[in-house]
Amino acid sequence: MTEEQELLEQQPPEWYITSHASFWNHSRRERPGIQLPFSGEFDWAGSHWVVPGVYSCGKALVVDFCRQVEPEAMESFMEKWHLGPENDSTENFTKEEALRLEVESPMSFSFHPTAVVNGKTFRASRGSAAGYLPFVQLEATEQEGYWAACHYGLDLSKAWHIWRFSFPWSRRREVESLSFELKAEKVRLPGPSFQIQPGEQVELTHPITGENMTLTAQDLQRETLEDLGIPGMEGWEVPSHCWKLSYTLEPALEDFSLEDVLEGDQMRPKTPKEGEILGGGIAVTSMASSVGIIGGADGPTALYVGAPQPPVCRVAYSGLRFEPAEQVTWVPIFPWKSGEDRTVSLEKTQ
Repeated sequence: MTEEQELLEQQPPEWYITSHASFWNHSRRERPGIQLPFSGEFDWAGSHWVVPGVYSCGKALVVDFCRQVEPEAMESFMEKWHLGPENDSTENFTKEEALRLEVESPMSFSFHPTAVVNGKTFRASRGSAAGYLPFVQLEATEQEGYWAACHYGLDLSKAWHIWRFSFPWSRRREVESLSFELKAEKVRLPGPSFQIQPGEQVELTHPITGENMTLTAQDLQRETLEDLGIPGMEGWEVPSHCWKLSYTLEPALEDFSLEDVLEGDQMRPKTPKEGEILGGGIAVTSMASSVGIIGGADGPTALYVGAPQPPVCRVAYSGLRFEPAEQVTWVPIFPWKSGEDRTVSLEKTQ
């Protein structure tokens, strides 16, 4: 028996819904929710949606949203990028490629739902997601999506992206009417990368709308974390060199940004001398030579500035590096909302 056959024959865990909105392995300290007689189907943002499960928990209303994805589209995407069990991590791609992967994946979609219960609104506070692909060998990490699709009797010949959202309320209540206000998150569309010097211009085109914009470099200078007033970290060597690009964009576009096409350098622990005392009062005689950190986790370091400088000048920073980069290649990021906001009502089935 193959590993996939063994996984397919495993019995799923008990269907136990709580306000934590996780699919499995949740706390049993909270009583399970009661399924309510509401369900519905609708089309939105180019996909067919099913809402097969609505649950009343003591602390929240919990709802499952299932988005149908055509498997042919997902297969084509995976073939284009040569994705498979041994090549399914963004670590195997450049930063620019990872940006394009995120946008092009048919399974990539994010939204914010607000529940309207008996005319009163409740915002989602937490959620989790699972996926199911019919043509990919099932692995242990993908059982959640398969079990959820089976539980609801979804068409297993289709791909499914399944969200579970929790809408907190002060007490459990009778639900007479139920609808949802759905808002799609903006996606980040990368455009062609470029290099630029002060006084130069580059013509940009929005990948979806076709709108033309002119980006003009006002200034380009080297900066360090010390120049920006950002302190270092005790016990760590932090890459501190970056480029600061000041530019204008005409016509202006909200949520437009520039990013360094390359990742910055990773932080690394300082190598102390024999017997040297580091922070915390620990004497160190040996230490690993490389550790990646970003905000206390792993990955390259980077510097982000969200708001433009008034009145019209914007600022972009390159990735942080230990040695100053000779030049920077920038990738423009255009915002795009893949679906109009809409409200859907669920029918009471009993």
